[in-house]
Amino acid sequence: MHIPIIDFSAFLDVSSSSDAKLETAKKLDQACREVGFFYLSGHGIDPALFTAMLSNARQFFTTASREEKDAIKVKPSGEGSGDDSRGYRLVERADADYEAVDFLRELGTEGPPYTKGLGRNQWPKTPAFLRPIAEEYTTRLVALGVAIMKAFALALDVPEEVFSSRVDESFWQLRLAAYPGVSEGADESKSGLYQHSDFGILTFLLTDEHRGSLKVLAPNGKDWISTDPIPNTLICNIGDMLSVWTDGIYKSTQHKVLHVSQDMRISIPFFFDPNWDARIEPVLGNAEKKSKGEGANYKDIFTGAIKYPY
Repeated sequence: MHIPIIDFSAFLDVSSSSDAKLETAKKLDQACREVGFFYLSGHGIDPALFTAMLSNARQFFTTASREEKDAIKVKPSGEGSGDDSRGYRLVERADADYEAVDFLRELGTEGPPYTKGLGRNQWPKTPAFLRPIAEEYTTRLVALGVAIMKAFALALDVPEEVFSSRVDESFWQLRLAAYPGVSEGADESKSGLYQHSDFGILTFLLTDEHRGSLKVLAPNGKDWISTDPIPNTLICNIGDMLSVWTDGIYKSTQHKVLHVSQDMRISIPFFFDPNWDARIEPVLGNAEKKSKGEGANYKDIFTGAIKYPY
């Protein structure tokens, strides 16, 4: 198995022909049906923004004091500004060891105190430019996510609004993560992230230059394929919610992180997720399944999935 590289520039170019856009959409469609992962080039994002994101994330994890990190740590919902999901966390498990900071779309809700998922983002004070750079990056990826959903609709031969009406206020999540280096002779299996599929619609992953850390499960269900970073591309994969929307046509593929380098690895996933009030059910014209009332609201799935403490 190989992870396809898809040039998205033709779909973003307003001067492209309908045939060129359809050809690009069909390449995305094939990748989502067969692999569930793809590299995206021609995305229209300045590589300098990638560099700035990685640099600022690394600076935070390597220079912020324990007091600075604790000041923005995730707090339980109902406790002041806490909502179980936003802020810094140190994850120490038998099979995973990493630290992360999470930011999510802010909704116009009352508080504090806040219910799960509906709080306010906690931004580090240093580095000083992290917030504006991250906000610009988020704006670019939200727009890119909407464009890809339009391409999916074109490839699946359904009206754009089938998807666009469910993601026009995406409840996105930006995560800055750091996987510690593994010292010589240490248990390498502890530095990473357990096997899983992603939760939402589409994940855009930006990582530093480390190779061999991200493993994708091959279609045979046995082999693990290293999915290494390619300069100026994003690693993209399908999430569970899009798999449901397409009734399993698009694959939500299992993957894991096994970081074995002696140096810290910086990883920045951006989860392009449904609208807070979007319905999660097959949407591609299967009237029988729709009539059964199957599915759930995204907000209920999200709040049921997040837990405190991690």
